[in-house]
Amino acid sequence: MNNPRLQKIYLEAGRLFDENGYANTKMAEIAKASGIAVGTMYSAFTGKDAVLSFVIYATLDKDYLSSEITLPIKPIEAPKLIGALRKVLNNASDSILNITDDKGNVCKDFFKLMEELFDFFADYLLALDNIEKNAGILEELSEEYLPQKWAYFKQLGDYLKLYMEVGQIQKLTHISSHVLFLTNTLTWWALNSNLSFPQEPIPRDVAKEICIGIIKRAYQP
Repeated sequence: MNNPRLQKIYLEAGRLFDENGYANTKMAEIAKASGIAVGTMYSAFTGKDAVLSFVIYATLDKDYLSSEITLPIKPIEAPKLIGALRKVLNNASDSILNITDDKGNVCKDFFKLMEELFDFFADYLLALDNIEKNAGILEELSEEYLPQKWAYFKQLGDYLKLYMEVGQIQKLTHISSHVLFLTNTLTWWALNSNLSFPQEPIPRDVAKEICIGIIKRAYQP
């Protein structure tokens, strides 16, 4: 993003919306966390709804972060947000979550899948979490996202069974619990650790190494 002030607002607003929810986050709180005056916030955005849609769109569409952005920023319309969300989710389904060839044979290593999921969450979780946590005011987006989230959980469970069959991971019971553990581990190190401890940010490559190391120690046969 060319504007360092907008970059700071993006990070702090995304964190506050994710932690506290839209209704419990005030423009004054975003301004304070971003180190700017409340008046400056309103010169950059027409309102809090514009800030939330900005955070979501800037997370989903990486080109937006480096574009010239006209101020004040207005709320981004739902069809544009949904289009960006579909593109991200379709790409994840077609590439990251595609682990078998045409004959049904496993062609993607388990730990390669974990690495790709880490990168996906690091890139897009800020938007996805905010969509879920603020579903009441982002109904169209949540209706698009949540069914695919539940489908992901089922798909990852099926993949764990395949990886057990081919001997890439140790034998497991209680598959649903492992799906949740893996997802929570990936999302914690990909993003949530830095949201929880913003004063001690962990570089992405360091967080990824820690995360994949934990998963390897837990699942290697």
